[in-house]
Amino acid sequence: MNKGNCYEANFKEFINNRVKYRNWKLVHAMRTPLGVSEWWGGHAFLLDIANNRVWDFSNGDTQTWDKNEIYKEWNIQIDGVHMYFEYNHMEAIEWVQKVEHYGSWELLFEDWKNPEWTTYMKEYFMPTHQPMQWALRQMKN
Repeated sequence: MNKGNCYEANFKEFINNRVKYRNWKLVHAMRTPLGVSEWWGGHAFLLDIANNRVWDFSNGDTQTWDKNEIYKEWNIQIDGVHMYFEYNHMEAIEWVQKVEHYGSWELLFEDWKNPEWTTYMKEYFMPTHQPMQWALRQMKN
């Protein structure tokens, strides 16, 4: 999956237009580009809660979708472990100040330096979200 500028672009849009996006959320979520593949990656976007719309300001483009449709297409796992996070303006600012980057902040899949990453991948992520890759890995062991 192409690594664009989704974390930075959507953070800046969200923070620089706080009044416009007063009741919106900045979302960091794991997704699959084809919805059902085992090729996952983190993504950031804005969620207009009142209108049930997803907005993405990545890579110099503005795109919008119906939330329910795009969550299904991207296979967004709202209840997955370390798979989905919503932030208000203050929370987003605090994260950037704390870690000095735009994200992802809590998507453990994206944070391979985290001491919990290996356990997370072995015990949760691969068996749950990459079953074919997990099965091949088990056959090798």
